Amino acid sequence: MLLFWGSLLCWGLLPQAQGQARHLLFLRVSKDQLETDISDLFSEQRILDHVTRIPVTEAAGEGVPILDHLPFVREGLSRKSSRLDLSLVGDLLSGKSLPLLEELFQAGGLIIEDAKGPEVTLQILSDSLFQVTLQTKLYLSLQRILRFSIIKNIRIGVRLEQTGNKTRVALDDCHTPPGNLSIEVLEQMNPFLVNEALKVITGVLDKTLPFFLQKMVCPLATTLLNSLLEDVLRITLAPTISGPEDFQYHVTTTELTEEAILMQVQLVTRCGPGQRAPRPDHLAPQPLPKLAQGSMADLAFWLEAYNDILSCLYTSKELLVDLQDSTAAALIQLLSPRELEPGPETSGQSRGSVGLTVSTPDPPTVCLDGHTAMALQPGSLVLRGPSNTSSVSVSWKLLSKAMFSSKNQELELQFTPNSSTVALGPHPAGLAGQEERLEALVLELLKRTFLPHHNELLREQGLPLPSIKGISFDQARMEPSENRAVASGACCL
Repeated sequence: MLLFWGSLLCWGLLPQAQGQARHLLFLRVSKDQLETDISDLFSEQRILDHVTRIPVTEAAGEGVPILDHLPFVREGLSRKSSRLDLSLVGDLLSGKSLPLLEELFQAGGLIIEDAKGPEVTLQILSDSLFQVTLQTKLYLSLQRILRFSIIKNIRIGVRLEQTGNKTRVALDDCHTPPGNLSIEVLEQMNPFLVNEALKVITGVLDKTLPFFLQKMVCPLATTLLNSLLEDVLRITLAPTISGPEDFQYHVTTTELTEEAILMQVQLVTRCGPGQRAPRPDHLAPQPLPKLAQGSMADLAFWLEAYNDILSCLYTSKELLVDLQDSTAAALIQLLSPRELEPGPETSGQSRGSVGLTVSTPDPPTVCLDGHTAMALQPGSLVLRGPSNTSSVSVSWKLLSKAMFSSKNQELELQFTPNSSTVALGPHPAGLAGQEERLEALVLELLKRTFLPHHNELLREQGLPLPSIKGISFDQARMEPSENRAVASGACCL
């Protein structure tokens, strides 16, 4: 989502090079979205595949050793073929010898059949440290005696380290906490053996699972997690955007909040001298609005910062009005000085020697009217006489509901003709008593002739939006913040 709020620019504009302007923005990636991205990545890479179909044995040819360093198997308990002595299972099922249960474990009778997950949760520990918990569910079998599932967590600590304007990812220890086994019996062949088996199983798994999961899951999990987080902290522009030297996004600081990864972003745009209105250097900071419900990420602007960006992007084009237009003809007749009014014999010659233009040298600005974003465009309507020897000018301000769209990785501002109103500025004194008619004609001309041209111009001057891997602001929606502080009358004409 794209978000702007407030009527105050928190830290003002940052220092700038000649011909450039630097604007302060905020990019937030939802904690829930990050959890989803990590979970999807781990599922795609099948990080738990390495733990399935593993017998509890060190014998060669029996799959991946579960614990290389523990005396988990004693050679005397299995046949020379390295296969399990099934007579042990028979004795256990008949209940003849419970002590043989431990021998069955040691002979490789406990097998991890399947693994589900992991379910990923993030816990924010500080503004630079969070913990990723991978909840895994393992399905194990003890030959024909018992099938059960067990839930175990793997935890990875992640630290964000700020060095200058760069944020680096540092992964702390990846480990499985001992204890707290959650065992669910799925099938049992001999209820008499279940309690005894679970006692032995709990003791065995308490000792072996932490090291086993750390060995089999952590290396791949930490590699994937590091790569994903590095991508989140790397902002790029879409490859289709030309002139990358004109638009640059830089992450200057990163911190963790309760709901998101918050990145302070510096946007560098081309900007010539005099394109921006001066701003106070020190203004009271405004708190960031809460992340919208269900939003993957948002790019937040202060309202003044967005207007500064608009002014840097804006290049005006004078519009020459078609004199055959009925509204234009009426305006020419109303604005023409008496000496320019065509007589019966010279009407064609005089009409051809005048020109009507719409001039908008200043950029539009966005303001907030309650919960609605409005766009304000100042300009003038100029009637030029023969050979530009004389002219009549009417200044105006057009107010319209602002519409935003994000297509092709660019944010575009559009005026809405049907919601437009106009207020006239200075105009010829000879029009006293005809202000209402003049206003109606100017509004009609601007809505029907000027706005289509102006909207097309603004589409060509859209703001390139940043992109991070897995998240794009293409097709995002723009929303004013609910907790903004708008100056009274900010949108009044």
